[in-house]
Amino acid sequence: MSTEKPNYTLIDLIKYFLKLGTTGFGGPVALVGYMHRDLVENKKWINESDFKEGLALSQLAPGPLAAQLGIYMGFVHFGILGATLSGLAFVLPLS
Repeated sequence: MSTEKPNYTLIDLIKYFLKLGTTGFGGPVALVGYMHRDLVENKKWINESDFKEGLALSQLAPGPLAAQLGIYMGFVHFGILGATLSGLAFVLPLS
């Protein structure tokens, strides 16, 4: 979990994952690529090392890769609440 103060809000992250969950296309590897492009490169909400750590943990955990990474992205700055809400925002549009 990152200790630096985020330059975005939990609401911003939830909106991002609602949009990605609704419009994301191309399977788990493509969704991970979108997250990297959007959250690390463009918005700079997540730093590269936190992203790589989340990706490694997501690959080890059972379940869908992109959803696991989305949950971790919420956890980085907003803890358990962020992880829960990010995961729900990402997965609910797919249901």
